[in-house]
Amino acid sequence: MDQEELPVGGPGSMSMYDGTIKLSFVSRNGRTVAKDTYRSGNSRISSSIPTNDGTPYYFLIATGGGYTEGESYLQEIELEKDTHAVLTTQTPNYVYKSENMKLTRQKAKVDVAKNACLEFYIDETIPYKNAYYRQDTEISMGHGAKLILTDGLTSGWSPDERPFQYRQIGLKTTIRMGSELLLNDFLLVDPTSEPMHEFGYFEGKTNFNSVVIIDEDADEKMVDELRKYLNAYRTNSAWGITLLEKSGLVLRVMGESAHANHKLMWHFIEYYRKEILGFEALDLRKSEHLELGW
Repeated sequence: MDQEELPVGGPGSMSMYDGTIKLSFVSRNGRTVAKDTYRSGNSRISSSIPTNDGTPYYFLIATGGGYTEGESYLQEIELEKDTHAVLTTQTPNYVYKSENMKLTRQKAKVDVAKNACLEFYIDETIPYKNAYYRQDTEISMGHGAKLILTDGLTSGWSPDERPFQYRQIGLKTTIRMGSELLLNDFLLVDPTSEPMHEFGYFEGKTNFNSVVIIDEDADEKMVDELRKYLNAYRTNSAWGITLLEKSGLVLRVMGESAHANHKLMWHFIEYYRKEILGFEALDLRKSEHLELGW
């Protein structure tokens, strides 16, 4: 077993992580409420943020401003039947340098029960020079459940401002509905051995983002509707929408700035939320520099 495959923590244990979050939501009298808001170590959960329709909304916070070498973090999120919650990270996920090649890890285990809806807006990962990182998101869904999930990866940060000076970054997302695998997506890049500027990698761009929608009503008609809507939107970012084999679709965006990518993504998400799901408008209420993007 090599270092990338070493388990983090022990079975059922949260104390062996450097930061943990456990959030669960239940339906009471037709309203979704938080049942459990446990946190420990370097992880925090904001107080509930007001929304227009009363949907619970929380920030997930890393108190150190980022992840340092060898740290491990765990998030456990559960939505019970007929609930709806909105979660987002407070800032991009900064991963600091790994001078000793000790892997930094973030794991999320998410359970979205029958007819529940989770909106999980994860900001992109920004790896510092020599960062070495794995992110593993495992999502289980019941029938009738819906999911909006965002994620991304930038060219990173270094003192001399040259891009792609991190070591190896892996972002893995696995989504199942019941026993059926809907998505197994693994973005694994290593600028020390791969031509990141070339075709098939970042293709001269510096920012990659994705939006995954799981919805059993997703079909070619929905994809055509979303494509038509985005085609009328002017942007310098390159994008594409792919229909999953079953119950979902994925928007992928490549651009020269996080700002441009975010605007396109939220344009897409907002249309899906309001015109397809019938949700009210959502204000993420992030800090000023983030709101410029979203």
